[in-house]
Amino acid sequence: MMKKRTVALLLTLVLAVACSAVPAAAEWNIDLYGGAAWVESSNLGARGQDSNGASVNLTIFDLDTTTGFTVGLRTGYWLESLPFLGFDLDVFYLQVPIPAQTTTGTATLNAQFLNRPITVNASGVASIPSATLPAFAFAPEIRLRWPLMVDAEFPQGRWQPYFTGGPAWAFSLNDSSLAVEFGGKGGGGLAFSVTRWLALFREYRYTFFPGFKLTDNNITYKANLNTHTVVGGVSFRF
Repeated sequence: MMKKRTVALLLTLVLAVACSAVPAAAEWNIDLYGGAAWVESSNLGARGQDSNGASVNLTIFDLDTTTGFTVGLRTGYWLESLPFLGFDLDVFYLQVPIPAQTTTGTATLNAQFLNRPITVNASGVASIPSATLPAFAFAPEIRLRWPLMVDAEFPQGRWQPYFTGGPAWAFSLNDSSLAVEFGGKGGGGLAFSVTRWLALFREYRYTFFPGFKLTDNNITYKANLNTHTVVGGVSFRF
């Protein structure tokens, strides 16, 4: 109950900052983007009660993933008095494919992982099912940019290298309910203004959620969800 209240408070604070603390004089943008995502290999912890009713507390080593994807929407603004400084709220979806694989574990397990059977036998051989991990996340960020090729048509520069960074929250599964995990996000990119109201951009981003957890049938799985992503998109400015 306390965790749900904390999440609700954080969401309220983010919305309050986004909606009420925006200066009247600002350059606004709405960005749409998509791209490929690569998740670093991580150990997977499992704790709880398995399908046989036995208590488990074990580690499965070196869980691998394959290339996934991300899509998202970012809205924000740049300060008119300090045109190199901006703020945004980034909302994105990340899908991580987990291929079927065999690795090792520290104890026996007979359970469900993302609604698929997962086992570790008495010899420590772990059989991981093919599954897909979906994750929705949002990140309020600070942005810094450097206008290049400034002229009368493009007062903020036709080219704009930029950097972003801030905290992030991801939604994970807790059986049939949602849980929220805390992490962070940072990155950088380059935007090219086609017109004063339209720009194209390319961006690298790194997101991290240490100890990301999900619960499936009384087993809580825990891993570090560290993701490298390259995206491209279109930015509408007004």
